[in-house]
Amino acid sequence: MPTRWIIGLASGSSADEVDAALLEVEGVGLELRPRLVGSLHQPYGPDLKDLIRRVSGPAPCETREVSLLHRLLGESFAAAARAAADQASLSLQQVQVIGCPGHTVWHDSEGRFPSTLPLGMAAVVAERCGVTTVSDFRCRDVAAGGQGVPLAALTDYLLFRSPRESRVLLHLGATARVVFLPAGGKPSDATGFEAGPCNVLLDAMMRNLTSGRAEFDAGGKHAVQGKCVEPLADAWLAHPYFSKRPPKCLPRHLFGEAFAAQVLQQARETHTGLHDLLCTATHFVARGVASAMQRFLPSGPSPDRILLSGGGVRNGLLWGLLQQQTPEARLCRTDEAGVPVAMRKALSFGLLAGLTVDGVSGNVPSATGAAGPRLLGSLTPGSSANWARCLAWMAAQSPPLPSGSD
Repeated sequence: MPTRWIIGLASGSSADEVDAALLEVEGVGLELRPRLVGSLHQPYGPDLKDLIRRVSGPAPCETREVSLLHRLLGESFAAAARAAADQASLSLQQVQVIGCPGHTVWHDSEGRFPSTLPLGMAAVVAERCGVTTVSDFRCRDVAAGGQGVPLAALTDYLLFRSPRESRVLLHLGATARVVFLPAGGKPSDATGFEAGPCNVLLDAMMRNLTSGRAEFDAGGKHAVQGKCVEPLADAWLAHPYFSKRPPKCLPRHLFGEAFAAQVLQQARETHTGLHDLLCTATHFVARGVASAMQRFLPSGPSPDRILLSGGGVRNGLLWGLLQQQTPEARLCRTDEAGVPVAMRKALSFGLLAGLTVDGVSGNVPSATGAAGPRLLGSLTPGSSANWARCLAWMAAQSPPLPSGSD
């Protein structure tokens, strides 16, 4: 059975760092079996973090800044990939491919021309590392009519499927993203959607409440001091997004900085306590997730287990509220299934890169809504030797042409 090395990268919505996962992978295509050999988190510097938020934010920015960010993120991704290999004392010459999704600064799956924009020059990663780099995974699914999320449905199937348990993968990142894997199911049985906002709202609330002094509510320690303002939570849950059927993707601006600023102003006018506001927002997130799973998961028994990942798992209040809202299922971290909560995304993009060079479609139309399965990503060749090995590998996975074909 062939063994190869793959590096997966990810840049979270919090714009704090690059995550890198070094994988030793056996098998091909849907028989991939990864082993996480090493991982690291490489923080962004304050200037780069500010630039990411400026380009991602609602205010206009110069094209020069977008181009500069594209280059600087490429350098950051390359440095993280090199550091992951160095940490494991592995030569990059042994790595087959790098999965580099970039940092998404814009994603809108609605309208006549849905679009997504990930930044981070794949050419810089390939140049600095000498390794063929697969990037822009989400773009192909969007071009095929999909939402572009949840793009991890197939890799979640490879990592977390069970013959006996039905499982929900719940990623608590900028949004609360759900993937459902029925017990003993096939990849095409996976479904998913974005249930609602998560850290995009909670972090924006915290920044507005503290005038930017705090980036997030560590552990939910501020929210837990307040009480839920029920009429406010009910009003937010009445937003049309929550009744929209999947496949669906939450536009980030709906519950982002502008929404948080507006809510804070209203709270001051009504003398609502700041801790109460954070508590209400946390209840809102948990209820939005629970309501979406109840309404939109396939009918039948409740999931046996809910596996959580993302920065939101560190919010103790949010965890407790989710457990209250889903008492039939056991909540646990993805670590219990061998995938560290902070590495799920990087590991997924490494596997998606492997699937692409194996010639296997990486999206799941039942989850994203795309017109059909598609090979994902754009390939940027690494060194001549690495690219030759990739070409030979890809040719070996391709079925031979029928006799007499041109």
